Amino acid sequence: MASFLRYLALLNTGIWLGIALFMFIVAMTIFTAPEMGPVLSEKAARGQLGQIFFHRCYLAQYACAGVALLLLLLEWWIAKADFPKWRFLLLLLIGGLVGGGGEWLAPKLETLLRQKYPEYFQRAVRPGVIPATETDAASREHAKWHRVSEGGFVAATGLLLIYFAATARAAAHSGRSKPRSKLSAFTSL
Repeated sequence: MASFLRYLALLNTGIWLGIALFMFIVAMTIFTAPEMGPVLSEKAARGQLGQIFFHRCYLAQYACAGVALLLLLLEWWIAKADFPKWRFLLLLLIGGLVGGGGEWLAPKLETLLRQKYPEYFQRAVRPGVIPATETDAASREHAKWHRVSEGGFVAATGLLLIYFAATARAAAHSGRSKPRSKLSAFTSL
């Protein structure tokens, strides 16, 4: 049963890693592509579409993090082995980065996006009514927090890759019997 749970943990972690890589590839290749210009001519619309996309991807990552934690605890409980502290702490760190990105940074970026493009989000606002200094400050702040968001995302994806490798290694070692001593081969004859 413990082997089956590790298989499910590997499958879940692989899906989670796929979601993370898909988020990165889609964000870098579609939302910033020049071909998006005719489809979404306003940069604010691209930003809003990105916010919706990332919100959905963060929800999928939360689900994968919850399943990973559940499978890790079940594996420990069923296998009656030592608590996997290293994998547990790594999972908490990844969950913290993903949760911080989705629950703190994403709303902050959405607020800054609305301040950056007030004429798009507040249709009643006429261009030029809000001082350019406010929108420029929001643009600089948005760029800064966007870089922080990207760095946290890359760190979480790298740690997720390490977690996948640690889970695979634990799964590979679970089926092995205890190593025998050199003399045991002669004493069993």
